[in-house]
Amino acid sequence: SGFDLEDNLENTLIIAVTQSGTTTDTNRAVAMAKERGAHLISIVNRRQSDITHVTDGVFYTSDGRDIEMSVASTKAFYSQIVAGFILALDFAQILGAMSDDQIASALTNLEAAPDTMDRVLSGSELIKESAWNLVKKKRYWAVVGSGPNKVAADEIRIKLSELCYKTISSDIVEDKKHIDLSSEPLIIVCAAGNPEPVIDDIVKDVAIFKAHAASAVVIADEGETRFNGIADSVIFVPRSSFPHIGDSEHPFRSSLGILCGVQY
Repeated sequence: SGFDLEDNLENTLIIAVTQSGTTTDTNRAVAMAKERGAHLISIVNRRQSDITHVTDGVFYTSDGRDIEMSVASTKAFYSQIVAGFILALDFAQILGAMSDDQIASALTNLEAAPDTMDRVLSGSELIKESAWNLVKKKRYWAVVGSGPNKVAADEIRIKLSELCYKTISSDIVEDKKHIDLSSEPLIIVCAAGNPEPVIDDIVKDVAIFKAHAASAVVIADEGETRFNGIADSVIFVPRSSFPHIGDSEHPFRSSLGILCGVQY
């Protein structure tokens, strides 16, 4: 509903992503696109919901019943990303953009996601310690990430805002336009999976945060040492290449790493 739609969308494929399938804004946008001849696919959890009767194809995430308060659950978020990734691989195969071996490798890596997530959760005690020691000291919080990690940062911001009843900023690491550094906030930095040159830049940004008396919690790949002595706490997550297209990393690990500390 926020797009300036062309009158003729006959050559356009629109993918609607929704947990409930009943969100008014999403369904209205789908209806407007359908009126203009667009082809439609919905990624949705709830079966036989309103949107399933309007779109040409349906990709069910089947992640179980979701009792929503204000935003969809973390499981819905992860399921939607997996569904979108599988759909992208299907398109890549149809268009010949990836070889069968590349697609098979990507799917094999994706199947390893549950085990990798279990490894993140196994460090919950260390995450609990970071949360307990830092959140009490800072009134204002912010979350930052670059590239695909901006998706993880937004997910963390949404969940922390909902569960902790706080207004939390989110931004790209290098921008900082939406972060009030004068408030000396707690800043969660999603850095896992970034290319080496980007990590070097993020290290400098964390140093800038610290120079403004902020506290920094960095989510980084296992074995990363460049944040030692700079960040107040580093939460390590397993190195992983899943799901991978080009240089894109999936936001599973970063968001899960911090969200498992929310319960504390």
